[in-house]
Amino acid sequence: MAIIFIFFAEMIAIRMTLARFLVALAVFAASALAGDFNQSAQNGFRYGPNLSWRLMGNTPFVWGQWLPQAEGSLRYTWLEPLDSLNYGDALGVTPTYLKMAASLEVSPFYGGYTAGLGLRPLRTNPQLEVSFMYESYLYFNSNLEMVTSDVEGSGHIAETWNADYISDNVRKSDSVAWDYSQLFDFGASVEYFFKAGSLLGVGVHYVLSDITTDFEAKSYDYKRNMPIFNRDFLMELQFYGRLAFNEYFAGVFETNYLRTGYLRKGGSVEKESLGYGIIKAGPQLSWNNGLNSVTLQFGGWKRHKSRFYDGSVAQEFLVQLEYEGYFPFPLSRNFSE
Repeated sequence: MAIIFIFFAEMIAIRMTLARFLVALAVFAASALAGDFNQSAQNGFRYGPNLSWRLMGNTPFVWGQWLPQAEGSLRYTWLEPLDSLNYGDALGVTPTYLKMAASLEVSPFYGGYTAGLGLRPLRTNPQLEVSFMYESYLYFNSNLEMVTSDVEGSGHIAETWNADYISDNVRKSDSVAWDYSQLFDFGASVEYFFKAGSLLGVGVHYVLSDITTDFEAKSYDYKRNMPIFNRDFLMELQFYGRLAFNEYFAGVFETNYLRTGYLRKGGSVEKESLGYGIIKAGPQLSWNNGLNSVTLQFGGWKRHKSRFYDGSVAQEFLVQLEYEGYFPFPLSRNFSE
């Protein structure tokens, strides 16, 4: 890992003066990057420093299976252009950059930070970006021991993988704990850019998860809303897009499919491979030259095996509301240019 950071540091030194590099590195060490697709980044991002805050919440139409999510985050991203562009310039079509990013995140169930690097080296259309992200979270006395395999006499996955079980037990029983988790996310994405800020993209993430707990290797990942083994891996596939109608209005969509690992010990299954797919779409309103945006999305989700689900069809639909605002930097040029 040290070799990777040294390699990227040398690339930055070629592009930046020593003073700028030290400023970027200092802020990077104290700040953070989110692994999910950022619907407002194409409008909000500028070359150089970017600081934004985000509020997100979602809820199912009918309570029971999907656990509602709420999250607030403060995100810092430094985009170092690989072409002769000025700090403060908007990304435009087919941007190329080295990205250093970090975030602070908090929710009712956990809090922590993320930090990572990304590289988009080729001025082609479509474009490839590779990234690495480290995530560190503290459970707020909310980690629950989950059922991770359907075993006769030992419970079923559907009995604990639902909002009722979590809300009935979190912070209220002996089966919860203040635990610590860390994840290592290796990602790659390909995006095709259209005129006027529209794009289509696909992405893949391979995530290694490590949770420190006294439970028998059976925990819950609130960010991804699914049970997970203490030492596990996750695969996430993404397909997303943004259709810009004008400088203020756009339509956005994102689809994700998540799948955890499978563990067999001797002749018994200790953890089954769990997964679900989710799709969301809706309008996005941007203003102030793209520095502020509100996104409203409606969607649905479905687990990959029906025996892991004991709810109704109506409980598989949800709505999500998100706000993101970017702060202008004195270091940057006029954002209206």
